[in-house]
Amino acid sequence: MSRERARRRAEREAAAALRAARQARRDRWRQLTGLERLRRPRSTNRNRNRNRAERRPASSALGRQRARQNALLLAVLVPANAVYWLLQPSWPWRIGALVATVIAWPLLVVLLFDRRPSR
Repeated sequence: MSRERARRRAEREAAAALRAARQARRDRWRQLTGLERLRRPRSTNRNRNRNRAERRPASSALGRQRARQNALLLAVLVPANAVYWLLQPSWPWRIGALVATVIAWPLLVVLLFDRRPSR
């Protein structure tokens, strides 16, 4: 009887040692990859603990409309600049076109998407 108990105790201890080794490997891996750092809050101060998503206001209809307008303008201007880059061999003219596009962006937004009634 006592030999049987000793054998079972040895099996339990071996299984516990195996689990402890696996847990130590997991802990080491989490520490190396930084997962534990991301999971645990840095401090208990509630204001400093907020992440960016909590600080951002919920997306509004106006924000979604502005994003669609910017995406549409980008979808038109990027291919236009790409074609210009392919046709224009001069680097100063290419860079000038990019700078002009960036400067003209707000003007194009107002001219193309402004919904205020004209007088």
